Amino acid sequence: MRLLMVTPHLPPYQAANALLPHLLGETFSRRGHQVRFLTFATGERRADTAYITRRRGRWRKTRVPQTMEAAQVWWKAGPLIREAEVVHIHSNTWMNQVSARLAVRHRRPYLLTHYGTEIWHHDGKEPRFRRMNREAHHVTFYSQALLARARELAVPLRAASVVYPPVAEEFSPLSAEAREEVRQRYVPSGGALLLNVKRLHPLADQATLLAAFRRVRDARPDATLLIAGCGDEEGRLRAQARELGLDQAVRFLGLVPNQEVARLQAGADLFVLSSVLEATPTVALEALASGTPVISTDNPGGLELASIFGEDVSVVPRQDPEALARAVLSALARPRRTLPQTASRLSEGFRLAGVADRYLALYREVLAA
Repeated sequence: MRLLMVTPHLPPYQAANALLPHLLGETFSRRGHQVRFLTFATGERRADTAYITRRRGRWRKTRVPQTMEAAQVWWKAGPLIREAEVVHIHSNTWMNQVSARLAVRHRRPYLLTHYGTEIWHHDGKEPRFRRMNREAHHVTFYSQALLARARELAVPLRAASVVYPPVAEEFSPLSAEAREEVRQRYVPSGGALLLNVKRLHPLADQATLLAAFRRVRDARPDATLLIAGCGDEEGRLRAQARELGLDQAVRFLGLVPNQEVARLQAGADLFVLSSVLEATPTVALEALASGTPVISTDNPGGLELASIFGEDVSVVPRQDPEALARAVLSALARPRRTLPQTASRLSEGFRLAGVADRYLALYREVLAA
C-alpha cells in the first residue's frame, strides 16, 4: 500500500502528532508498504519526507504567511497525493486543510486523526475545519472524551472511532542494574527521581509542577525533578525555578531522543503530569509501560487513563500545587512499580503492533468505500 502521512511535526519533536505518524511509518515500511511524509521544515531532513517552510516574523499575524504556505503545500503535496493510495492527515493546520482539499481533488481517500487541541478549542462553527472532517472517509480520536466532545460540538463525521496512541516496545521496564545506572546520573545519593516529559507550554502547566515540587523538596530534600521538552515557556520556567530556590533540584533537559526518554521513564520513581488539558497523554502511557506509576491532574486524558489503569494513575485537581505535592509525597512514602495488570492492559490495547493493525484495517476500509 502507498501511504502519505501529513503531519505538522516529526521527531525529534515529542508531540503526539509527531510520534504517531513516525511510529506508524516505521512499522508499515517494515511490513513492505511505501510511506511518505509531508511536514513543516525543521533543522533535520529525511529522505522520505517533503518539507513546507513555515514563515515567521512580523507578518505572522496577517494571512500572508498562511497564503504562502498554502501555495507551497499545493505545489509540493499534489504529486505526493497522486502517488498515494491513502492519505492520513494528523490534526489540523493550514497544511493539513490544503492537503485534504487536494486529496478530494485527486480522488484519494483520506483518514483524519485528532489529538486534542483542534477539538478542545473548536467552536463548532469554523467552516474549513468542519469541511475537512465531513469529507474524511474516517476520523479517529485519541480518546473517548475527545470523540464525545466532537459529537457535542456536532462536528460532521462520516465514520469515527477511538484509536488510543501506541507505545513503542522500547518503553519497557529496565533490569535492576540498568535502572540503577540511569538513576546514578541524576540521583547518585539514592534520592527520589520525578519526571515530566512535555512541551514547555501553558497547557502543560509546568508552573504548577514547579510550585508543587517546592513543597515536595521541603519534605524530601533528596528529590530531583527532570523536565524533558522545550518550548516558549522555557525562560519563564527557568526563572521560576530560580526564584523558588530549585536551581540544583530541577534539571531542564530540552529535547531528548526517544530512546533516552524510554530510559528516563524506566528510571524515574514517578511520572508527574501537570497538564490542564490532555486527550490521551502518550507520555503517561510510556511511563506506565516502563513500570513507573503516574500522578496526573484531572484533565480529561488523566481521568480516562485512571479509569483504565486504576491505582497506577493517581489523579489530583488541576492547578493545585498543594494537592499535587501531597500526592507525590504520599507515593514517595510507599515506592513501588506498576502492577502486573497494567502491563497486560497495555499489551492488549496500546502496543504499536496492534495500533498499526487497526490503522491498516481502516485504510483498507476507506479504500473499499
